[in-house]
Amino acid sequence: MTKSKEQTSPPDETLMTTTELMAYLNLSRTKIWTMIQNEGLPAFKFGGDYRFRKSEILKWMEQYRIKNEE
Repeated sequence: MTKSKEQTSPPDETLMTTTELMAYLNLSRTKIWTMIQNEGLPAFKFGGDYRFRKSEILKWMEQYRIKNEE
């Protein structure tokens, strides 16, 4: 008898919904849509909704990191 393994994505490859990304970044739906259109926030569009790969969001956010001057 073999155990069936549940197929799951690695944590940072997980696709998030707009609602999940709103909670993760503490931003409004409108702000996320604006960032997709104007700031290149990486997203997939399925039907009428977006999906976001967590690893791509984290990589995209790095361009906004404030560099410490010491």
